Amino acid sequence: MINLESGRPVDASPILIGDHIYVVTRRSGTLVYRPGDSFKPIAQNKVESDDSDFNASPAVSDGELHLRSDQALYCVSKND
Repeated sequence: MINLESGRPVDASPILIGDHIYVVTRRSGTLVYRPGDSFKPIAQNKVESDDSDFNASPAVSDGELHLRSDQALYCVSKND
């Protein structure tokens, strides 16, 4: 387990999608970073209704981001 600068515990592996790095934290949502010299989040997204632990690395398939907590599986995609 690693702790980011913010102290958020992270067990999942970060994933690069396009020009963004996604880091799923255990309880603070998914942090989004741009690759570069600084490592500061540009966004934080959280499933507010889920207070379970997110320990699994995210998966990407056909433009969908799949996030798994210890109680649920979520699919995040762009609405056209």
